[in-house]
Amino acid sequence: MNSMKRRTPYYYKNFKCIAGDCRDTCCAGWDVDVDEKSYRFYRKVKGDFGKRLKSVMVPDSEGGCTFTLTEDNRCPFLNDSNLCDLYIALGEEHLCETCDEFPRFINEYGSLREVGLAPSCITAGEIMFADRQRMHFDEEEDGKPVNMYNDIDGFLYLQLNNARNTAFDIIDMEDFTTDEVCVILLEYAKKIQWYMDRNMDNYIPRAIDRFKDSNYLKKLVEKKREEISRETERICIDEFFNSFKGMEIINPDWLKYTGMEKHFEEKLMSDIGKNGHNIGRYTECNENPDIEYNAIYSYCRRKFDKYYGKQEFRYRQLLDYYVYRYFIDAVNDFNIVLKMKNALVGYLVVKHLDMVVWDASGKLDYDEFVDIAHLYSRQFEHSYTNYERYSSFFMKKSCYSIKELEQILMV
Repeated sequence: MNSMKRRTPYYYKNFKCIAGDCRDTCCAGWDVDVDEKSYRFYRKVKGDFGKRLKSVMVPDSEGGCTFTLTEDNRCPFLNDSNLCDLYIALGEEHLCETCDEFPRFINEYGSLREVGLAPSCITAGEIMFADRQRMHFDEEEDGKPVNMYNDIDGFLYLQLNNARNTAFDIIDMEDFTTDEVCVILLEYAKKIQWYMDRNMDNYIPRAIDRFKDSNYLKKLVEKKREEISRETERICIDEFFNSFKGMEIINPDWLKYTGMEKHFEEKLMSDIGKNGHNIGRYTECNENPDIEYNAIYSYCRRKFDKYYGKQEFRYRQLLDYYVYRYFIDAVNDFNIVLKMKNALVGYLVVKHLDMVVWDASGKLDYDEFVDIAHLYSRQFEHSYTNYERYSSFFMKKSCYSIKELEQILMV
């Protein structure tokens, strides 16, 4: 019987849960979904701990259950030392799949199992963003049989795998700023999508070859910059963030940063048409308030880029994560543009909130960068409701259109 191969990013082996020493907990803010196998075992546990288990297990329609959270939204087995009583009582081998896997994610493509870490775990984020390395992987035999239900289009998978390798190459290109890299990636996804929509998967290598050409990419970036320079409409960063108002809140700390963003936006708006906040350094007086707003926002981004220049590589690490996790999954839903929007919206949200913190305090330390990345990942990637809702928004709302995203990136 064929066995699975297992692929992990180079930093994966460095991860180890630090349990009670962590400055956050992964056992609060969200439901704990228990798989069917674990639920069957938990129902058989005897004694006082068995009674405790049975008192919080709510069966679901999938054959498993969920644990009823406490009044302060914590897992009922998370003790005052932020340690797991279930782990202590039953051992690591009896953790449910959700608890055993977090913060890992698993994607299966035929006989390949790709495993990675999500920045929703602070410890994982500290490892992921610590330094810059070209994205590379470790591969080994997994030992587990191939999942016969894992049926994909093998030819499209191979095309997307090759395309993803080129996406990693683009992220590594030092001739372009990270904002420019994002524009290139978006145009790259748009071209691949064009072929996929027309059942021309065999033409995807044309896009791959074209986007390996640095001269072509330089002309593409310049063309996009010229197009955006002619725009007279205000960039929609406020609408971009207002769209997050209805999010299910996984961690209340997210509200602290969105509150800071709102204050930042109000300050920018108050600067339009007056001499406050050193308006003369932003732009010459302009009769079009939209152009003036864009100039003010552009000035802030340039100042932040200058401040954060030596640490800017962390955003490329973030892009590597998104591309690794989502890009090839287009083999299942045939929507490569959505996969790239996931990456670019994540980048824009994290970088914008980083800039907001820097604008308010004059600095952005590593812990806060990791914290912002971890909070957004929890909000977007670890809530089924949020993920489905905002994936729909990314494809339908004008503030997440390709045009608007490129305008924010290149304003």
